[in-house]
Amino acid sequence: MEALKSSNQEYLKIMEDIYHVSERSGLRSFIWGGFVADILQGEFTREHGDLDCFTENLAENRELLQRQYEELGYSVSYMEEFWMLRIEKNGKHASFNSVRNIDGIAHWYHIGPHGTVYFPYDWLDRTPRRFYGIPVYTIGEKMAYTLKTSARLLNPKWETREKDHLDIAILERLLDGKAEEREEIKKKVWSHNPYWYARGYEEYYFPVLSGSSAASCN
Repeated sequence: MEALKSSNQEYLKIMEDIYHVSERSGLRSFIWGGFVADILQGEFTREHGDLDCFTENLAENRELLQRQYEELGYSVSYMEEFWMLRIEKNGKHASFNSVRNIDGIAHWYHIGPHGTVYFPYDWLDRTPRRFYGIPVYTIGEKMAYTLKTSARLLNPKWETREKDHLDIAILERLLDGKAEEREEIKKKVWSHNPYWYARGYEEYYFPVLSGSSAASCN
């Protein structure tokens, strides 16, 4: 338990710095990875090894963001091909993709111009949550559930792990809805991944739907 507390305590400090940069730059960063289920239920359930986020309009503002993180003592790198910013301090790191709000639809460039996930922008936190006293923005229950149960939106090679099943159980409880209602949520999300099509996954030529029928964000 002490090891869990020590590692996650360092990530709480990174979350605090991310929020600070969000406020200074006017570009919010939303946590979307393994931490989300913990944040949404308000406590840690396990130790985490990294922090995944996406940031509003990151691609065109990456120099500003890089300077601000460097001022906070982080080592910063940027992968131009994938529009991905990475920060590291004391052996802990966080990675950021870019997201844009286009007419109320979030365009999340999870592998830069090579792959995009689309979903309702208003699913994202509009005001920060508090997690162990730290203000954070997250992708919210609906998007977190969709990603955990439809990983093919991002990666056809993804295999659901035991910790993913635990997170799904948490998210289902938080959504507090019937199975058919959760399926309606998933119909509002889709993706297009030419990155995977170029690697032989023919089904990725067309949009990949998380629900069973055509997705709509209306």
